[in-house]
Amino acid sequence: MKILAFDTSNKPLSVAVVVDGKILAHVESTEQKTHSVTLLPDIKKSLQESNLTMDEIDLIAVAKGPGSYTGVRIAVTVAKTLADTLNKKLVGVSSLKLLAANGDKKHILVPLMDARNDNAYAGVYVVNRDNRLLTVIDDHHTPMKNLFESLDQFESHELEFINATPKLQELIKARFPKATIIPSENSAPDAAKLAKIAETTRVVKDIDSFIPTYLRLTQAEHDWYAKGNKEDKNVSYVEEV
Repeated sequence: MKILAFDTSNKPLSVAVVVDGKILAHVESTEQKTHSVTLLPDIKKSLQESNLTMDEIDLIAVAKGPGSYTGVRIAVTVAKTLADTLNKKLVGVSSLKLLAANGDKKHILVPLMDARNDNAYAGVYVVNRDNRLLTVIDDHHTPMKNLFESLDQFESHELEFINATPKLQELIKARFPKATIIPSENSAPDAAKLAKIAETTRVVKDIDSFIPTYLRLTQAEHDWYAKGNKEDKNVSYVEEV
């Protein structure tokens, strides 16, 4: 299977082309340019290095969030556009699950994204005998205090926190001194690993309805509801604005 995989949900950008488990191209960028500027050129570069055209790709895999609101929207929009216009299969993978792939399979894996003010996006995963990541606690947006309480069921040495910023590292060390911590600079998302996860992930059935996973309201939505507007499942927020 020929897979094009990419992730722009975090600061680093990662693109890979993987064919039958073999990495043919792998582009990673931490340049201070926006992902909207670099993603399509990096996809083109990856295809050229692989000696493939977009028409030859079988599956598009994208990290669907959570993460940077803008970054996630860019990746999902590009993935949907390519899949729809070129009639390609599409798979969306949790950005936290992708980070968990950087961990040691012997541990309870806790991928994190710092959401500021002692909050984080977090999930809890384990690796089974088939080397597949299984969800123990669903991805969610949470105060670190609440996350720690949910992790008290495990021994400190069993835990491995992935993508922890310096601030989150301080909080973790104070609560779980024997836990393993992988800092943010050593746990960048890897599109090649995204492609591997995508091989065993359910394909999106309706591309039009595929949307990013934010796990919390955007600032615009928060302000909208703060003004007294109520959520109505029958009314689109965007249409209302």
